[in-house]
Amino acid sequence: AKKLKPVVKQFWDVERISEKQLEVNVCEERLPVLIQHAADDMGIRSKALVKTITVKLAKDLPTVGADRVTIYEVLTNLIDNALKYCGTSKEITISASLTKDGLVETVVQDEGVGIPTVVMPTLFEKFHRNHRNKGDISGTGLGLYICKAIVNAHGGGIWVQSKENEGTRVGFTLKPFSMLAEEL
Repeated sequence: AKKLKPVVKQFWDVERISEKQLEVNVCEERLPVLIQHAADDMGIRSKALVKTITVKLAKDLPTVGADRVTIYEVLTNLIDNALKYCGTSKEITISASLTKDGLVETVVQDEGVGIPTVVMPTLFEKFHRNHRNKGDISGTGLGLYICKAIVNAHGGGIWVQSKENEGTRVGFTLKPFSMLAEEL
């Protein structure tokens, strides 16, 4: 039953996205706190896999407009993916910094198996799984689809850079809270 709970939640999230009922309760949040919380919670899993999660945060990041629950879900999903696909690499890195456009960007990086170029265009689609390793690595193929919907609902963007056998970087942006306040 414990293993089914996350899967059921993913299907519930997909239904809400399909019905355009995904709600985010945006508040002023300190992203470094959310990142560290997600890294700490995933730490047990990383230790079991003999992996290390390293957090590198730029100093003086502004607060962001974020729904704590859904952004935590994005972070844990991206960390979980990095742990699944890091292969023999021992380290996952999570970084956050300010972009030249004034957005706060978070990047989760591994040095693992990477993503084949032919898979990249469909990576954020519902039920997407890489045919080369879907028998070896568990998952529903919904994680990145849900992450994209959540980040988009925040007015941010999400991207992936990857090269086979060299690793993957997945990043997303959030608006500083001051920028959201100006827009409202």
